[in-house]
Amino acid sequence: MDKTPKISIGLPVYNAERYLRDSIESILDQTFGDFEFVISDNASTDSTYSICAEYAARDRRIRLHRNARNLGAADNFNRVFRLSRAEYFKWAAYDDVCSPHFLERCIKVLETEPSVVLCYPKTVLIDENGEEICKYDDRLHIPYGRPHERLGHFLTKVNLANAVFGVMRAPVLRETKLLGKYFGADYVLLMELCLRGRFHEIQDHLFLRRDHERNSRRLPRNEIAVWWDSSRKSVYKFIQSKLVMEQFIAINRASLGWYEKGLCFAQISRWVARQFKAKGGRYKANLKQRLQLPGA
Repeated sequence: MDKTPKISIGLPVYNAERYLRDSIESILDQTFGDFEFVISDNASTDSTYSICAEYAARDRRIRLHRNARNLGAADNFNRVFRLSRAEYFKWAAYDDVCSPHFLERCIKVLETEPSVVLCYPKTVLIDENGEEICKYDDRLHIPYGRPHERLGHFLTKVNLANAVFGVMRAPVLRETKLLGKYFGADYVLLMELCLRGRFHEIQDHLFLRRDHERNSRRLPRNEIAVWWDSSRKSVYKFIQSKLVMEQFIAINRASLGWYEKGLCFAQISRWVARQFKAKGGRYKANLKQRLQLPGA
């Protein structure tokens, strides 16, 4: 039997031929080489599977799987994790690129800091041609000891959720619900992880996230709903309510004392109140503009 690698990298793909080679090669070129590379093709209709098979034939670290039908993005992301074997895990995306020292730097932190459950580097946003758009500040370095303190920081700072492509402790990830079949499930998963331990941000920009017209966050809402869950035909009508409900469920599922859970519930309640206040402010501003009332 093959020796269990230190880290598993999971790459869920579907019709990914345009950017796929850049993503795969950035993983294979890592300075830390003790990994398995689990690729799950979600019944692609283009050349995605043949590209993956080409690399799998050349590198025995690649374990290639193909789904008989499109499971939707959430199930395919979860599938590559469930197929993994290592103590650390990292998701990869077909259109993003990792600098060569990504794995080495993250694993070094996790090996020396037992309370860190997720380590990620800073992000550079790139365009469809790989040119830099800007350096992005994720702001998710979360060193606090108590879960409600980590949660409070997370709720006020999270935006693009790039940290979900960092390196995680696989046993901790298994304690979560993984990715749900709804828009924003990556935020809820990161929240579940921060309830269980600290996040560490590496100060170097080692993650290149591609922004292009078919990026999942640019898709129309009806398309993104089907992207997450192939069985759906339309988007959730009340996505904000769905997110809040899932956040409360995540806190209740965590192995925390009731007092700490109460403090976490309070953080969510304050976050919801801020969202309503912000929405009310935007509504009033738009109303003033429509009525041509003088501004305050």
